[in-house]
Amino acid sequence: MIERTRATAKDDVRSLNQGAVFQVVHRHGPVSRIDIAARLQLSPAAVTNITSDLIERGLVYEARKDDERGGVGRRRILLEVAYDTASVAGIKVSNAGLTCALTNLNAEVLSARHEPLPETDPDTVVDAICAAFAALRSGADRPLAALGVSLPGLVDVDRQTVRHSPLLGWDQVPLGRLLQERLGVSVLVENDVDALALAEAWFGFGRTHDSFLVVTLGRGVGLGIVMNGEVYRGPNGGAGELGHVLLEANGPRTRYAAPGTVESFLSDDALVREARARVAGFPEDGGVELVVDLAERGRDDALDVFEDYGRALGRTLSLLVNVFAPSLIVLSGEGLRAAELVLSSAQAELRRLAFGDLAEHVELAFEPWGDDAWARGAAALAASRHLTETAISARGD
Repeated sequence: MIERTRATAKDDVRSLNQGAVFQVVHRHGPVSRIDIAARLQLSPAAVTNITSDLIERGLVYEARKDDERGGVGRRRILLEVAYDTASVAGIKVSNAGLTCALTNLNAEVLSARHEPLPETDPDTVVDAICAAFAALRSGADRPLAALGVSLPGLVDVDRQTVRHSPLLGWDQVPLGRLLQERLGVSVLVENDVDALALAEAWFGFGRTHDSFLVVTLGRGVGLGIVMNGEVYRGPNGGAGELGHVLLEANGPRTRYAAPGTVESFLSDDALVREARARVAGFPEDGGVELVVDLAERGRDDALDVFEDYGRALGRTLSLLVNVFAPSLIVLSGEGLRAAELVLSSAQAELRRLAFGDLAEHVELAFEPWGDDAWARGAAALAASRHLTETAISARGD
């Protein structure tokens, strides 16, 4: 029993070291073995063992020799991750349809497509995802290793079950199992905002930050929380429901949010509601694109709507800064179609309401707001899991 315990502990340490070495190559590559050893305080022999196996498995390759020289005048060999050895698929599910992307293992989009959904019942969605996956696989020129699926709602990641999705009308849908049985590849199901946060942690702005936040704006308002490189979901997978946080007592309401909540100020519905009330001649069937167009053409009443939207965004960001004191907040989602119209008032309100000098120490970054960003987030989910699991199964000591 003691021997088995010692063996298990040794295996755990080995897996941790393998994962750590791979993460350094991923985050800091091209990087030399001696720099990896210094960063992780591992022996050069241990790093050589681990990287040799990563190379053998095709995860890492010797990219080139550095201009700087190592021991006895030799130029150091630099290592990089082999992101093009396989591809993954990412599918974002919404009530409007499926947004699908085929990417390499660095979550760089190789092809994308949109598929409409006639209904949002689980059987129809599963059939549509399987058909979309088959189409993506037929267009791949390398092995397709995994599928990531993201959607709005509460997701039990351990059971790969959608616990509750009001937008889709789902409760307790075992989506991961249903897709795994049909497709025969690794399938990962995640909340859409958490998938986007994971994409930022692995492949985006968050790559150089251990802890940061992702705020998404659009039909709703979401929050992804990354702590020490890991997405924080809460014990029941419900962390990050920023849209339902009270921002102003007795404030306005929208279809899906209580009065005065963040979503009632920052959702697309909220923006259109304000335009109908304040922009002269705004039609009842007008949408967000029309509000943006009027503001970009210099209509003062439309610009005022966006200025107030920016103030509400700044108040929301100040709440997050005062609670988390992050070094980075990534703003994303279709609600950022007119980021330049809201940035100035948002930053001014953030500086006004943030405690002390906290606002001076946070970077605001903007991601493209198109639907393909959501699909890329789902693909990143699959890519990061595939890379991690393959890396920690290496045999190096």
